[in-house]
Amino acid sequence: MSAETACQIMGGTLANPALAGRRWRGVSVDTRTLRRGNAFFCLRGETTDGHRFAPTAAEEGAGAIVAERKAMNRWRPWPLPVIGVDDPLTALGDLAAAYRRGFPTRFVAVTGSVGKTTTKELIATVLSSKYPVFKSPGNYNNLIGIPLALLGRSRRAGGSSDLGVLEFGMSTPGEIARLTEIVSPSWGVVTRIGAAHLMQMKSLAAVARAKRELFDHAQADLVAFLNIDDPYQRRWMAHWDRRTVTYGVVRGGDYSADEITPTSHGVRFRVNGRHRFELPLAGEYNVPNALAAIAVGRHLGIGFAAMVEPLRRVRAAAHRSRIVRLGGVTLIEDCYNANPTSMLAALQSLAGWPGRGRRIAVLGAMRELGEAARQWHRQVGRAAASLDLVVTVGKDAQEYQRGVKTGRAAWTEVRDRSAAITALRRELRVGDVILLKASHTEAFEQIAQALRVHLKGHRTTIAARDRLAKA
Repeated sequence: MSAETACQIMGGTLANPALAGRRWRGVSVDTRTLRRGNAFFCLRGETTDGHRFAPTAAEEGAGAIVAERKAMNRWRPWPLPVIGVDDPLTALGDLAAAYRRGFPTRFVAVTGSVGKTTTKELIATVLSSKYPVFKSPGNYNNLIGIPLALLGRSRRAGGSSDLGVLEFGMSTPGEIARLTEIVSPSWGVVTRIGAAHLMQMKSLAAVARAKRELFDHAQADLVAFLNIDDPYQRRWMAHWDRRTVTYGVVRGGDYSADEITPTSHGVRFRVNGRHRFELPLAGEYNVPNALAAIAVGRHLGIGFAAMVEPLRRVRAAAHRSRIVRLGGVTLIEDCYNANPTSMLAALQSLAGWPGRGRRIAVLGAMRELGEAARQWHRQVGRAAASLDLVVTVGKDAQEYQRGVKTGRAAWTEVRDRSAAITALRRELRVGDVILLKASHTEAFEQIAQALRVHLKGHRTTIAARDRLAKA
């Protein structure tokens, strides 16, 4: 793309007009991952300002610099295009929207409070059985990640994708509306709405309103896939005439599940009274996520039978509902993020896990819950009290036990991840099932990795210790 074309799309001003014909390849917002020829966008964040890194980007071979207008003139002499815009983040989105229109791909947008990434992966897996599919990588789900995902596509390699699946995240009102404007999806999927981002959003009703922006700002022909188990989404349907497909565990939806049976490898269930499926993901709470994927697949012409094997072989997204079995111990790695809704669902699933071993929950703090954080932690703690052992990690996680008055669980408080790893290594027995759950800021993936290494290297030791304990 040339600097002149980019200026037209972004409403920008070129500080050095002689370079209007200069072209660049790709975009970057981080000098640590910038590739030679990328346009570097100077974004402002809570703790840093991208304008500080513009000289580094230029030195490392950036193809252009996109900055706020008030900053562009200081870099006018540089031998690369410098474009001034009102807001680099808005400009990044405008550029992505224009680039997206150059592809024939139609998009499925997935939002909600819990299970977004897993549902995105399940939908992409189902659709890939029939269509070429593009999906956003990892957790590229916000006003920076979605544009980067779209702009990172190669016209040669990505242009053949018939369908795309993108995850829409948000932390403040208006973000999903803006993502909808950028992507212009054809289908919208909402997972369960729950207590997340309450520090910014203040109430569950506000969270629901923010999620509904996907439909309030979409084209009239966008098809909605709604979770009928969710009271907010049921109310939406009562007040619109948008074409809607429903899914959920309760009866009455277009796609419902019963005979839900947890197994040591995941969960089995039946759809619409006759079609049997199996997921290699931990927890009954993943059944609605699979139903959403099945609903989208059926809507786009994929038969039930054709979806059975793709779902049976789906791989868990990083640190989400992943089941690892080593040394006679089962790890449930669900530690990418946590809010009260997802935490309660995970604990319920752990309590019902098949087998005779102990149920152990390793819990870190839930973040961004605002003034109600203490009450939410105590509510989760009461749910955890029915387990065998609960390990809380960090000072903020101690609040889980404060509201517990009864229950069978033994409680252990440790100060940090290192202490948790030490305690768990000493405690593990054959047959144990261990849930790791916390907000992403708590970095529980480090505990998961340490336990995997320990279990892989000490299978015989753990089994022998267990036999001695029983003797």
